[in-house]
Amino acid sequence: MRRAFVAAALTLAVFFLATSCGSVPRREIGSHVPDFVRTAVERAPRNAFIGIGTARMPNLTMSRSIAQTRAMAELSRQLQTVVRDMVTDYMAAVEADTRALLTFQEVVTVALSETVIQGAAIVRDGPDEDGRYWVVVVLTRSNAAARILAAAESGAQRVPGTGAAIRADDRMDRALTRQSMAPVEVAGAD
Repeated sequence: MRRAFVAAALTLAVFFLATSCGSVPRREIGSHVPDFVRTAVERAPRNAFIGIGTARMPNLTMSRSIAQTRAMAELSRQLQTVVRDMVTDYMAAVEADTRALLTFQEVVTVALSETVIQGAAIVRDGPDEDGRYWVVVVLTRSNAAARILAAAESGAQRVPGTGAAIRADDRMDRALTRQSMAPVEVAGAD
């Protein structure tokens, strides 16, 4: 089972890399951001998940820490949206126990929110001219898929018979595409 999971994850990663060529429209950003944040978003890899966090606290260290936490929480929210979309698509496509699938979705969502998002990188951070601190984090599409698959594997163990809700390549591809092209929200913006 473990080998099959690793093989599926590698296949997905290769698929996502192979389909990531071509031009992409400019990503919208959900609120006013400084130029250095906008530039970081524009330079992010195609189809990457982007989290922006901001904070203004009494000192720079607190501001940086809270902005970074908010940016990572925004990435987590995006991954949870992908899972919700995939489970919803799966429920529409097959006759399955809706309660079990919703329990599975909840288990996977909790697992994603509790895990440190491995592979996410801070690509830009710093204060703006008003003293508000900004952090931009990026998670590649293949890393996002790996995080979701890892959470789904543990969820499928807790809610038997539900693993297929996540493992369908086309369902995951559609959900990842929708979310990775959605407007970039700013966590902590006033």
